[in-house]
Amino acid sequence: MLTTNVKLKKGEYSSILRRVSYAMFVRKGKRFLKKESGVNALKQLILIKNKDKEKAADTLAKAFMNDPLSCWFFEDEETRYSYLLDYFNFRVSYGMRYGEVYATSYRYEGIAIWLPGEKAEVTNWRGMRSGGMKLYNKISSDIMTQFNQVGHYTTEFRNNLIQPPYYQLSPIGVKPEFQGKGFGSKLLKPMLERFDEEEITCFLETQTESNLPIYEKLGFKIIKEGKIPKANLSHWGMIRKPK
Repeated sequence: MLTTNVKLKKGEYSSILRRVSYAMFVRKGKRFLKKESGVNALKQLILIKNKDKEKAADTLAKAFMNDPLSCWFFEDEETRYSYLLDYFNFRVSYGMRYGEVYATSYRYEGIAIWLPGEKAEVTNWRGMRSGGMKLYNKISSDIMTQFNQVGHYTTEFRNNLIQPPYYQLSPIGVKPEFQGKGFGSKLLKPMLERFDEEEITCFLETQTESNLPIYEKLGFKIIKEGKIPKANLSHWGMIRKPK
């Protein structure tokens, strides 16, 4: 075994250990639960599997019916739910393959998708592996152009603010009839407790200003505000450091 007598500066050793620990339980882009930490908190949630995918997508589609970006992508309110259902089927599939997807219960009041930072960008290959062709075949070329414009913007926006290792909330949604009743916090707090124990930073993006104080109460801080081109929508990036 090769050895070294290089002395690390104060703080570097713990930083290296955190990065090695993070890498050890990221396998093929999917991060497995650490047995010794965070498990008790996560028992409060339901880990989404293939049998749950349709119901999880339904929850997110209903949660995002009036979302600013959803309304820009899918202007026709009568067909919006159908498009969003296909879109979130894809997002849930992507989250299951490359990250972790949780529900509040088997009533699926709320859904949260978490992605490791190195898988936050939906490349063509990752998209195809997650069923992206079905979505591509349904939507128009104009909407696909909008998807690509937003994707390029958010990727550059995110990469200028944070680099792996981190985890991204992408996204979280609660059915309208359950909003304002604590289900969002129920989804987030167990995962944030786990990240605190594992010393992992979290990142999220939102286009809804009313969400900002909710995330701030959970420890997220606004790092940057931008504007999504063409859509002319405000776009906030928020980071939460482990406590």
